[in-house]
Amino acid sequence: MKVKRVLSLAAENLGREDLVHALNDCAGEPSGELASLLRCYNLTENEIALDYFPLKKQERLTVSSGEIAFSRFSLAPVTVYGVQDKRMRPVPFEMRPARLLVAGQKDGDELTVTYSYSPREKGIDSCSEFGGKISARLLSFGVCFEFCLSCGQFSEAAVWEKRYREAIRAADTERRSLRLRARRWV
Repeated sequence: MKVKRVLSLAAENLGREDLVHALNDCAGEPSGELASLLRCYNLTENEIALDYFPLKKQERLTVSSGEIAFSRFSLAPVTVYGVQDKRMRPVPFEMRPARLLVAGQKDGDELTVTYSYSPREKGIDSCSEFGGKISARLLSFGVCFEFCLSCGQFSEAAVWEKRYREAIRAADTERRSLRLRARRWV
């Protein structure tokens, strides 16, 4: 989903038709309230990725001096879930502030690292990192909450926060199919 769609939904939720029109007319870098709305989007996406639904990635990296520097990852890692060798066997590892130590590996060995990452800053024309359970509606609630909070509208922010938290909780629950009991004739 496009960031512009989420921001448009958020502006409509807030009843700000002026922001919707400004968003549609925006070419290039946003300014003023549009920049604030975009900042609120980035805060919301980051919060969801770090606290609720981690974004996971697998990447093949080469060992150098018994370690893999975090600077060699394509995205900034938050949590490393596992490391595997080329035969897909688990490799013991230890996280350090700037690197990942891997035991018993030679220089040049390729390892598959599974990790969660923090999303990059988005622009208006970018695509969201999320899909599926994390809908544009859910993201727009978070943007509304952050926007109201940044504008000092605390009572409205409380309403949007409640909607946002409920939407996250609903996205996190498993949906079971409904089953009807078999009919029995007496």
